[in-house]
Amino acid sequence: MTPMTRIRSLAAAVLPFVVLLACQAEPGDEITAALPVIPDTKFVLTDYGAVGNYKAFDTDAFKKAIAAIAQAGGGHLIVPAGTYKTLPFTLTSHMDLHLEPGAIIKAPNTFADYGLPDPDKPGANADAAAAGGAGGLNGSGRARLAPLISGSGLTDVAITGSGTIDGSGDVFWYWSARSVKRFAPGHASVQRPMLIVLSKMNRFHIDGVTLSNSPAFHLLTNGDDQTIENLRIVAPFDSPNTDAIDPAGHRIVVRNCEIDNGDDDVALHAGSSDILVEHLTCLHGHGISIGSGTKGGLSHVVVRHCTFDGTDNGLRIKSYRGGGGEVHDINYYDLTMKNVRRPFDINMRYNGNANLWTDIGPREAEAGQTKDISYIHDIHISNLTITRSPMAGRIVGIPEQMPQAITFTNVKIQAVRGFMLQDAKDITFDHVEIDAAVGEPIVTDNATVNWNGTVKTGTAGGSIIPWY
Repeated sequence: MTPMTRIRSLAAAVLPFVVLLACQAEPGDEITAALPVIPDTKFVLTDYGAVGNYKAFDTDAFKKAIAAIAQAGGGHLIVPAGTYKTLPFTLTSHMDLHLEPGAIIKAPNTFADYGLPDPDKPGANADAAAAGGAGGLNGSGRARLAPLISGSGLTDVAITGSGTIDGSGDVFWYWSARSVKRFAPGHASVQRPMLIVLSKMNRFHIDGVTLSNSPAFHLLTNGDDQTIENLRIVAPFDSPNTDAIDPAGHRIVVRNCEIDNGDDDVALHAGSSDILVEHLTCLHGHGISIGSGTKGGLSHVVVRHCTFDGTDNGLRIKSYRGGGGEVHDINYYDLTMKNVRRPFDINMRYNGNANLWTDIGPREAEAGQTKDISYIHDIHISNLTITRSPMAGRIVGIPEQMPQAITFTNVKIQAVRGFMLQDAKDITFDHVEIDAAVGEPIVTDNATVNWNGTVKTGTAGGSIIPWY
């Protein structure tokens, strides 16, 4: 056999393995979402009376144009450059809301435009109660204001383009129920609307737009086949409850977004499965979360190729007794974090809305808390790098049903304190480095851990209080 023949034989033998390796899919590649199908017909908002000067209301123009789209069986509503002041409106099926460059859909920035009393005026709560109708102040018996853009039971809906949808949230944030806790009793609070709420959908696509300054959640969706991509979502870091993306359903893809806000960057809701989150940049905010309500369960989630910088949390799964379900088959990999306060957090005793110094509730179950207990298992984290964090992470379980089968592989962490585990079992750290400036790399309390090949059981490493 000549040398050239040997080379050809070797290439023939090796080539199938090279092709196999090149074609291997990453975890999550199998999660896809069907896109909406929308007729090509175009409808221009200004043809229906919109002026876009943020002086006159353009609500009627939106409603007339959307009615025309519904009658025609679908189409694209083109929003030209301009600032369109509008009260809430509802989308229709087979519709694309397309914002051209320079187009801004903006909510009113005064309570008067909403038909609400000024909460700064004495007796505002009494005035709201007397007014009746929709929307209004807490304690008045009135419902929350409708979202700026909404829809329910729709099929084939899109929001596209490079414009902005602005919720003018600053008029509401000071009067939120969370902010009011800092003031004296009797201080008025206002029910805040959300920016976009779409429920019971089938095939939804939002692409390219900027969502900003929602009074509450920016994008709350429920349904099957959702594609959420190329968004910029921004609100002040201290704006209350301004979640960026809160999806629920099946076959959901969230990708290529930059998020800088005041609450969860992404919050995955219960009853969901087959979710891919990739190529996100998370700045301010509470990270990528599951829960806190997990009743109905959540499974088959892949979070990959994301960057966190200055985020309050990184990866978080939160649940509580009485509102829990099964959370499993959750996979995080190829992630980078820096300056993240709590990079990794599983908290099965979440108590974050109790206005206490800690978000961890009682360790032992109280009367009536024996049903709907969370079962968190098969969580896998790999190829994670963390720098400049106050702590490496924590897993806080409940004694009666500990979180289990959780693996960390190829992880490097530089933090002030290490990793705390309480009421947890079958936790594996494999090829993990934790450079803790204070204390031990891991601290356990009633936990079973395989730490780079060494099994640790029980309580060791010091006090868990700093992690609370």
